Parts: sequence; C-alpha cells; structure tokens
Amino acid sequence: MNLAKAYLSSNHVQKTLNRKPFEEGFSLIELVVVIAVLAVLTAIALPNFLGVSEDASARTAQQAALNAYKECRVMWARNKRNPRGAGQKEFQIPAVTDWQIVAIDSNVATKNAAGFNVARGARGASQPVTGSTPVACFDPASQTRAVFATPDDPTKFPTFAVFADGTKKCENGSIAGTETFDTGCGGTGAKGIGDWK
Repeated sequence: MNLAKAYLSSNHVQKTLNRKPFEEGFSLIELVVVIAVLAVLTAIALPNFLGVSEDASARTAQQAALNAYKECRVMWARNKRNPRGAGQKEFQIPAVTDWQIVAIDSNVATKNAAGFNVARGARGASQPVTGSTPVACFDPASQTRAVFATPDDPTKFPTFAVFADGTKKCENGSIAGTETFDTGCGGTGAKGIGDWK
C-alpha cells in the first residue's frame, strides 16, 4: 500500500490527475490552417500523379511497337530473308491499355502526316490479321510492315511508329477541346512529326 501512496503522491502523477479536460489540444484556427495547407499540397501534387500514369502508358505503347518490329525482324532473319518460308510470320498484338498496335504495308506507311493518318484509320477490323489476335509482319510483296502504336481515341496524341527500315518517328500535337499528351515524342509542340525521345 505504501508503494501505491508514494506513486499517487508524486508530483508527476498529481499534475496528470489535476489536469482539466480539453486543457491541451489544437484550437479551431490551428486545425483550419492545417487543413488549408493540406488542400494546397494536394492541389499541387495531384495533377503530377495523374500525369505519371499517362506517361507510363505512352512509354509502354512505345516499347510495344518497338518489340513488335523486332519480333518481325527476327522472323525475317530466321527464315533467311524469305518471309514466305517456314516459321511464324506474325506477331501477337500486345495488350496495352488505351492503345492499339497496328501494322501497315510499307508502301502506304509514309513518314509524314498522311502515313500516320492511315495508321489511325487502320485500327480494329481493317488490320491485316491472319488469325484472331496475330498481325502479319510482312505485306504480300514480302516487305516488313511498319508498326504503329496509336491511342484508342483518334483525337489523342502521340502516335508512335517504327518503319520497315527501323526509323522511329512519332506524331504529336493536340486537337482543340480534347485531352492529349506528347510523352516521348519530340517535335514542335503543335501537331507535327518528330523523333522518339
């Protein structure tokens, strides 16, 4: 019992027991200031975080187009430059969210705006497919097709391309009233053709 009396009579315990409720804590003004600071930080940081996912999506599409092109070149080499020979002559369409990978005949896929327009118009059923998901690497003249990564939304940019000779170009820009982004595409800032960054 003496131990309990000694503990309860100590200055520290007495101060704690004598403290009135709500004597310490944050005032209303302090809470409002903290909330305002958090709101400002959120307003600054949120757009940056949202842009990161779009950047990652564009970089993934860029890499998917390059991988499809390389896959076709490996097939070309394995068949001793005879794409009509034995072996696989298609690439599997990579699954890239919000993007489509398309292959266009080399004589149509030009390195200017007209070629990019053909690629954007060739999404979906008009693709030169030879099965349910693969896309043919070569055109009827045994030439390697150009591979494009184009957004699902035809009003968005950039569109990435790897042409038959290995040249990597992209089209960037914007259309009034639409959301767009130009990650990984060099160029003028206005609609135009540039090189991959």
